[in-house]
Amino acid sequence: MAVSLNIVDTTPRDRALAADPSLAEAQRQQQQLREQVASQRSRLDELKSQSAVLGVQLDAARAELAAVTAEYERVHGLWVQAQAQIAEIKARLAELRAAIVALDRQLTQLAAEIRRNVADLEAREALLEQHLRDAYEQSQTSLLELLLAADSLDQASTQVGYLLTVSETDTRLAEEIRALRDMLQTKQKSLKEGRAALNEARIAAEEQQALLEQREAELEAMTGRLAELKAAADARRRAQEAALNATLANQASQAEALEHSIAEQAAMDRLVSQLRAQEAARQAALAEARRRAAAEEEARRRQGVVSPRGFRWPEAGFHITQEFGPTGFVLEPPYSYNGVYYPHFHTGLDMAAGCGTPIVAAATGVVAASGQPLAPWDSGFGVILDHGGGVQSWYWHMQARVVVSPGQPVTVGQVIGYEGSTGYSTGCHLHFAVNANGTWQNPRFYLP
Repeated sequence: MAVSLNIVDTTPRDRALAADPSLAEAQRQQQQLREQVASQRSRLDELKSQSAVLGVQLDAARAELAAVTAEYERVHGLWVQAQAQIAEIKARLAELRAAIVALDRQLTQLAAEIRRNVADLEAREALLEQHLRDAYEQSQTSLLELLLAADSLDQASTQVGYLLTVSETDTRLAEEIRALRDMLQTKQKSLKEGRAALNEARIAAEEQQALLEQREAELEAMTGRLAELKAAADARRRAQEAALNATLANQASQAEALEHSIAEQAAMDRLVSQLRAQEAARQAALAEARRRAAAEEEARRRQGVVSPRGFRWPEAGFHITQEFGPTGFVLEPPYSYNGVYYPHFHTGLDMAAGCGTPIVAAATGVVAASGQPLAPWDSGFGVILDHGGGVQSWYWHMQARVVVSPGQPVTVGQVIGYEGSTGYSTGCHLHFAVNANGTWQNPRFYLP
């Protein structure tokens, strides 16, 4: 009877431990953790890619600074791009750090679950061990002796039932222990994998932070040099403007010339709108020109002649006589650029290589206009090329001989005219301009 009472007392403890986490739940947690680690590694790859792009841009900027002919506009553009890349890397680094914190929090929670599961497992194993010990002690008394010692048959049946119940309970408890061990093994594997990924991410974040600080230091060092380049560019521009104004002093009235230039600019803008409206009809010819030029353009690109946008310089052996942008040259008409109004603004690049120098197409396209497209406002000869996507290139003050005709496809580097001094000009030179969707752009952003 003492043995039977002991068995009855252990039964409620067994039921109290019956509600356990399942192996399926542990496997779900493992999959969720692996997905989070994969997402974190993806963000890390993006961060490394952004750092590589920034390195290339800074190397290009340093090369520009080292060159004797470094131009402020190009170096400043690279500097602005590098700043944007640094901001992007900072944002991605912040995302990576947030992911590290979240993963660390999840791993801490998983470790706590494992500790609770281990304690539960130890309790179940101890319970099973106690059951087995009791069963062993109880086995020292035979079933026959229990029957003979009982006061009645009903009492003997109850005692035998207790023995059978112990056997079923121990079997179920052993199955629960095996399931709990499998679940613990899965969670411990998840914890190990997660800790390895967390350590990898922390090391990578430290490396990227160090690289970012190095890039920021390099960018700061460039700022002083940019100021020097800007001062030199401003001085060169003032010298150009002074020379142009001195030439203009010997010609007709400045007021009349300015009025003429304003009217010419308006005519030019109207022609831009007209040519843009005709762009759809030229797409087929443009596609044919691009097909014919593909091989030649690729060869030139490999030689570094053509920029990533597909443009090259329209003359060889030239020197710049006037830059793009606001100017003190009173002949230039007013213009609003990037939302700022300027009383005098030069909408292109002026370059000179000598009267009769061949002028070539800066990029593959279709001739949108040639001859004297701005007559009667401007008697100058020129060519306008359509490159698709709303981008046009303008070539002005050419010699009177017309080389190409409207609708004709041309390839990059193909001769389209010769340097002259037609129209309102102070001497032989080429006015080269780029218009994108109705707005005049700095040609240097398109050229190599």
